[in-house]
Amino acid sequence: MMDPIIFLIQALIYPGLLFTIAFIIFTQWLSRKITARIQYRRGPVYAGPTGLLQPLADLLKLVMKKDLVNKYSLRVSPLIVISIVIGALITVFSVTPIAIKPLYADFDIIILLYLLLLIPFGLAYLAVAHPNPYTVIGAGRYIALLFSSEPAYAISILVPVIIASRYFDAGYSLYPTSLVSPQLWTISPLKTFSMILASIAGFLGLMSILMIKPFDTPEAESELYWGIFTELGGPRLALGFFAKFAEKIVYPLIYVLLFLGGAWPFNGNWILGTLVILVKTTIVFAVLTIIDTSLPRYKPEQAVRYLWKYLYPLSIVSLILALAPWK
Repeated sequence: MMDPIIFLIQALIYPGLLFTIAFIIFTQWLSRKITARIQYRRGPVYAGPTGLLQPLADLLKLVMKKDLVNKYSLRVSPLIVISIVIGALITVFSVTPIAIKPLYADFDIIILLYLLLLIPFGLAYLAVAHPNPYTVIGAGRYIALLFSSEPAYAISILVPVIIASRYFDAGYSLYPTSLVSPQLWTISPLKTFSMILASIAGFLGLMSILMIKPFDTPEAESELYWGIFTELGGPRLALGFFAKFAEKIVYPLIYVLLFLGGAWPFNGNWILGTLVILVKTTIVFAVLTIIDTSLPRYKPEQAVRYLWKYLYPLSIVSLILALAPWK
């Protein structure tokens, strides 16, 4: 059983709430700087050194504003749901190698999938709980996008877990799988091909879930004003942003652990291994930002059609190859 003090530290400080806030501030600052460079702008420069604290300043400004809701809004349940979503995001950090004492058990990948699936649907609920014509359209597009990508994404991240459990006794658990993830690419040509397909499907899936262009149809600022965030303001918008920004570091982190070697080449050193994981996660985040800034947007039907045409075949074939009894 985990020491209660260690549990509180992991929940509230590292890799819990305070670490999540700090990492969100850094990645959002990086995102703004990269986007500004691509668009020939400077990006944030005033709050903190080189504008590093601008995301925090914006978040605090929203928190201090009056909490406004429209006539038809649900008032309490959206706050409960989005708080659960934020708790789920923070919990994910505790089951990874960056935690002081990672939590893991056999078949905990099922719990992880549940948490990951809960997050975007919590954001969808936050949107529909404050109805508005733009919000309803954005939420409808978002749910269509989720149903077109979430199952295939789940299949893709199961592939390395299945291979690690069959050949390295990982117990269908994320943490043990992350420790052997570099070796999953060299078991056999068939399993290597399975990992390649799953890594492509996993990347497309996380792009869709995170609404990275060309899959940002639920926001579509030029069409829907702000999509699922249109009717939100003040503290509710701050909580929605916090969940969305945390989601944008959790999904890349899972991708790094399963497909990019995790802590390799410092698997035996927790400090260096953690730094490597965070650097790789930041690089994946930066790549997603560059893609998001550079690509045009799909139409809603184009995005859904693309996912069903390419994402599902890739993920299903990779799963079949991972389950194949021969090497």
